[in-house]
Amino acid sequence: MPLRKLKPTSAGSRHVVIPDFAEITRKKPEKSLTTGLRKTGGRNNQGRITARRRGGGHKRRYRIIDFIGKQGNARVLSVEYDPNRTARIALIQYDNGVKSYMIAPENISVGERVECGSAAEIKPGNRLPLRNIPDATEIYNMEIQPGKGGQLARSAGCSAVLVAKGEKFASVKLPSGEVRLILLDCYASIGNVSFPEHKYVSLGKAGRKRWLGFRPVSRGVAMNPVDHPHGGGEGKNKGNIPVSPSGKPTKGYRTRKKNRYSDKFILQRRKK
Repeated sequence: MPLRKLKPTSAGSRHVVIPDFAEITRKKPEKSLTTGLRKTGGRNNQGRITARRRGGGHKRRYRIIDFIGKQGNARVLSVEYDPNRTARIALIQYDNGVKSYMIAPENISVGERVECGSAAEIKPGNRLPLRNIPDATEIYNMEIQPGKGGQLARSAGCSAVLVAKGEKFASVKLPSGEVRLILLDCYASIGNVSFPEHKYVSLGKAGRKRWLGFRPVSRGVAMNPVDHPHGGGEGKNKGNIPVSPSGKPTKGYRTRKKNRYSDKFILQRRKK
């Protein structure tokens, strides 16, 4: 079982369900493939908070992931933990000696071969253009524009489904339920993203959430009128329309901006 439940020796460990990291084969990352990661605390270049409830957290190094993966065939050296994403990552070495990180598919093991190219086998971890992938195949780390690198279906346990192919575009059903047209020249990896049990993880205590860089959330109705539109009033007041601190509606209000280039490729919205 990839998850383990701790003994309830304290209040903070009573409801904890965490990974057992049995699939991890290496503790420290490849130093040449990491870089420093500075924290913003949710503040912009003027020092003002633009994203609330962020700050603190354990110090991390960013793992440089190769989302394109077109250098050829490679061998898996290790499966590692990445603090910057929910999925596991795999350290691979190409036949020319170059090392790289990739998002690990489910059930990948050390020593396996991964291929990239039009002639690659339909096998988890291999990377092919959509025109060479059979219909009804589960894919992940999929490109939107050829050569830009994978942008879709990269979270733990995610996968998209190749529904059908036409002359120029392929119809792909994304994890959200949206059906979208994507160019056949775009590359995608075969299989599901690793660590599908991520959704069952229970942190168990507030401190573990702080280690991840999240700060506490205060309700708007508990604030003063100067701080939030829901604040103030005599006694407890629920407020009328749920809004953000800036006054924008937060429920039943569409915030997605129109994108003429992107919208025309959506065949079916995730929300009907």
